[in-house]
Amino acid sequence: MAANNLYSSPGTASGGGPALATAGPTPLVLPDSARLLDEHRRRAVDQSRSKRNGSAVTPLARGTDPQPQPVEDQEPLAEGDIRPLHDQADKAKTDTAVDEGAHERLLPVRWTPAPGCLILVARARGGIGATSLAVNLALEMRSKRVSRLSRERKKVVLVDFDVQFGTVATSLDLVDRGGLLKLLQLPRHPDAQAVRSALIAHESGLKVLAAPANPIPLEALDGPRIAAIIDVLMADNDVVIIDMPPALVTWIEPLLSRATRLLMVTNLAVTSVTSARRMLNILREDAPNLVVESVVSREHKPIFQSKLHRQAADAIGAPLSYWLPDEARNARLALDRGEPMITFAPRSAWSRAVRRIAQSLDRAMPQQEMQR
Repeated sequence: MAANNLYSSPGTASGGGPALATAGPTPLVLPDSARLLDEHRRRAVDQSRSKRNGSAVTPLARGTDPQPQPVEDQEPLAEGDIRPLHDQADKAKTDTAVDEGAHERLLPVRWTPAPGCLILVARARGGIGATSLAVNLALEMRSKRVSRLSRERKKVVLVDFDVQFGTVATSLDLVDRGGLLKLLQLPRHPDAQAVRSALIAHESGLKVLAAPANPIPLEALDGPRIAAIIDVLMADNDVVIIDMPPALVTWIEPLLSRATRLLMVTNLAVTSVTSARRMLNILREDAPNLVVESVVSREHKPIFQSKLHRQAADAIGAPLSYWLPDEARNARLALDRGEPMITFAPRSAWSRAVRRIAQSLDRAMPQQEMQR
C-alpha cells in the first residue's frame, strides 16, 4: 500500500481521497499593545511632518486621514487617546524638573555647626581671683570631650579683655605678640584669618587672645569690632571664656547678647556684695535673660547655707552656686612660676572646686555630636 501523501498541491489528494483545502498565507494579527504602538509611531511621524510644515495634527480614529491644524487651535486630547511622543517627552522633562527642584529644596545647602558657648567671668572688685578662675576654668574645659561618642577634646579659647592690667598671659607663662593691638589697628572689622593669627597657643592646646603688654585706653575698642572677633571665636571653638574688664564700658553689649552665662566672682563682704549688685543691675539692662551665677571666693562651701548666705544671694540677685576656698600661698607660688593652679597643685581643694565648676558647666552645655 502506497504511503499517503500528506503534502499535496491545492485541490488534489493522494489515493483519490477528498481534496484537502489549503489556504494562502494567514495575515498577521497584532496584539492590542503592538497595534497601539504601531499606531502611536504613525501618528508621531505625522506630527513631526506637520511641525516641519508649520501645522499640527490632531490624533484621529484609525483609518481617518489626519487633517493639518494650526498649533494654536489644537484641541486637547480626549481621554483614552494616545499622546504624541514629543508631548510625553515634554511632560517627562517637566516632571523630572519638578522632582529635582523638590529634592534640592529638601537637602541643606551647607551644614554649619552650632556656635560655641560664651562664658563671661566678671569680678565684684579687683584682686578677688577672677583671672585665676578664668585661666584654670579654661584649661579644665579644654580637657573635656566634645561628646560621649568622640575622643576629641573641646576647643577652648581664653580672651583677656582687661586691656589695661590683664594678667592672663603672665599666668600661663605666655608672651604677648601684639595680636589684639593688630586687630584694633585694622581699618575695617577683622576677618577670620586675622583673628586666628592673633591667638597664642598654650602647650595644653588652649588658645589665648592676650591683653596688650602696655595698657591702652578702654575707648580703643568698639562694639562692632568686638562682635566680629567674638563671632569668629565662637564659630571656631566649642567654648569661649572671657576675662571681663573691671570697669563698665560701652563695648561689652555684644558680649552680653552672645553669652551663655556670667560668673560673678565675689566674697561675702558688704562692699563686694554691693559692688556686685550694682554691676549686675547695669548688665541686666542690656541682657535681662542672661544667666548669672555667683562664685564665692576664699570661702569653703558650707554644708547648709546660713541666713547670711541667703541674704547675700538676695542682695546680689544671683544664687551662690560655686565656692572657691582660700589658698593664697599656692596661688602666689603658681603665679610666680607662670603655672596654673590645677597643674601646680592638682589635689588642692581650690583645684577640685574648679573641676566641679567645669563639670557643672559642661553638663549644662549642649552636646556637639558632630565634630567641628
